[in-house]
Amino acid sequence: MFPKLKFLLGIINSLLYASITVFFGIAVLIGGLLVWIIPSKRWRHCATRQVLKIPLGWMSLVNVVIQWNSRHRWDIQGPMTALHPNRWYVLIANHQSWIDILVLGFVFNRHIPLLKFFMKKELLWTLPFAGLACWLLDYPFVSRHSRSAIRKNPELKYRDIQAVKKACQKIKEHPATLVNFVEGSRFSEEKRLKQHSPYHHLLKPKAGGTAIVIHELADHLAGIINVTLQYHTQHKPITFWKFSCNDFEKISIHYEYLPITHDLIGDYYEDRRFRKHFQSWLNILWKRKDQH
Repeated sequence: MFPKLKFLLGIINSLLYASITVFFGIAVLIGGLLVWIIPSKRWRHCATRQVLKIPLGWMSLVNVVIQWNSRHRWDIQGPMTALHPNRWYVLIANHQSWIDILVLGFVFNRHIPLLKFFMKKELLWTLPFAGLACWLLDYPFVSRHSRSAIRKNPELKYRDIQAVKKACQKIKEHPATLVNFVEGSRFSEEKRLKQHSPYHHLLKPKAGGTAIVIHELADHLAGIINVTLQYHTQHKPITFWKFSCNDFEKISIHYEYLPITHDLIGDYYEDRRFRKHFQSWLNILWKRKDQH
């Protein structure tokens, strides 16, 4: 495609994505605020179920734009028939780009419940429009402290753990898919070298958050969805602009459904034997993921 046509396509797609997002974002704000003022717990629960359908509509329209642009550039492999839109899941994935969120929505929208991400509390004031919309949709917000801050004040680690547990209790109210990018950061070659990662295309996985979620939601979870994302493009990492310009060769998504077995449920921070086992299990998944 000629550069000028790519640029024009990027402008058109960016405007479409922005328009769709603003429209549905306003709908979430209005619906969420109405739910918030409903006094009856029963009616509030029913109304929340309807509001949670709004982001599914947002993703459906976004998917129409994506499909129109790049329908032949997707390689999706996985057992979609094993999934259900009214069950709870934990989705773990490698993290390549901000586009990962759109890609996961494109693949899984309406096949599994609404994707929910652990979000930093800072987003409530740094991105007030998006942050408030996510808060009204009961996205889990947590404070994330650096290792140096935790070393200075070990109490912060306990607060983080309790915040995750509290968020999980809230998620039990409606079916959801809790997404965890377990590397904790978007991949870059510089980060890989800095942390001496044993993998060629991945950062080291962090097991704690996923272990807590599985433990807290064990009686609700239908399973784990393990996703591997790969972008075939000359520009790495792929940006939103490059994605909007259709400036990529192919996007590969391979996923598998994993059952929740008893050996994956335990107290990660108090049971040393379980912690080692869970880390080993996750490292094996990551080694396999690195070979895709």
